[in-house]
Amino acid sequence: MTFESPPLSADPYVVALDEVAALDTQIARLSAVRARRVTEAQRHLHRRAPVDTSTAGPIWSTARVERVELLTELALLTRRTEYRTAVLVDTSTALVDRLPATLAAVAAGVVSWEHAEVIAKHADGLDGDALATYDSRLVVLATEVNPKQLEKKARHEVELAQPATAIVRAEKAAGTRRIYVDPAVDGMAQLTLLALAPEIHAIADRAARLAAGLKTAGDPRSMGHLKVDVLTDLLLNGEPSIPGATRGIRGRIHVMVPAMTLLGVGEEAAILRGYGPIDPATAAQLTADATSWRRILTDPITGRILATDPRDYRPTATMIDHARLVHPECVFPGCTVPSEQADMDHTEDHAYGGGTIPENLAPLSAGHHRVKHHTRWQFVQNGDDTLTATSPAGHIYTVHPQGRMRPAPRALIKAAAAAAAGAATTITDEEDLDDCPF
Repeated sequence: MTFESPPLSADPYVVALDEVAALDTQIARLSAVRARRVTEAQRHLHRRAPVDTSTAGPIWSTARVERVELLTELALLTRRTEYRTAVLVDTSTALVDRLPATLAAVAAGVVSWEHAEVIAKHADGLDGDALATYDSRLVVLATEVNPKQLEKKARHEVELAQPATAIVRAEKAAGTRRIYVDPAVDGMAQLTLLALAPEIHAIADRAARLAAGLKTAGDPRSMGHLKVDVLTDLLLNGEPSIPGATRGIRGRIHVMVPAMTLLGVGEEAAILRGYGPIDPATAAQLTADATSWRRILTDPITGRILATDPRDYRPTATMIDHARLVHPECVFPGCTVPSEQADMDHTEDHAYGGGTIPENLAPLSAGHHRVKHHTRWQFVQNGDDTLTATSPAGHIYTVHPQGRMRPAPRALIKAAAAAAAGAATTITDEEDLDDCPF
């Protein structure tokens, strides 16, 4: 998603918006200064080599004492939680010591601290050329998307930087799976389940479809409440016991696996829709257990998913599925609602001549669908799967398709073209005689 400033205007609303953006730039620059100061404090404390002062029990290492002292000190001084202080320290030291391009971008005010946190978190484990490449690529991406969108792109860049370690890293991450409970206010609590991404997405999909069935049957609860209630019911009872709930529904996920990766001769990561790249071993297991397959053709030059040729007046299931493949999430800038949970919108209103064709269909979340129709937000399809969105203040954003595979390597395309040309021009003596009139 790219951003362009509107023409200079005396409109006070636009001026106020521009001032907010300018303040964010100043905040980013100060954040870079803060990162350097945090790192200096850490280094000064490290030189002091603090030791465990206890007189009994297990002895803490100097490194652990150093970290706890720094975190507790900063947490009290800045009135942060220790968790947020740890994020501040880890991000600061990563930027100063390992991510010079990101630090420079933050210092220039073009990348926010929130983006820097995402970049630093996913840089863990990268070194040498892989780290330098990751740093330079993520800085560019951070100027185009919000931090939540950057999370997916960061995971993808890590896969590109070190594809050989994907399985090892996935196995290591699987070892951290856990459940924990956090208290909330007024008798509520939060249950967090950290597990494998395909399983989490399948759980969420099953809850959503069970809730949708109840909603269709007339249940007055909101979809959000229904998803919580049916999932709670499932966990406590094994199968839904809510009257009207459909039994036997299972979670469904979508995984795009490049053919060469499936054959074991390619390194491009498989894509779990709504999450991003997953390791080859997990992809292979999912495809081995898959109950259905669909072959999707992509343009080898651009990686763009090729459209079908629709003829029906209303959007067909194929058209809707195609639009969701091209845009796995709502196309409103910054929105991350999965396309399966979004409305299928005619970008150019059908009432004003917009055709029911793939080039005029795009997913919009229910809320953003209303925003499009009730505000001055405008959307235009550009014919290459990108959309241009213009805000009421005149800011312009380009929304790029996420459902796209990497283009085939140029060398492979040239080799295939050369082979095809050779086959067309090579004629044996017998073939030549077949056309001879004598």
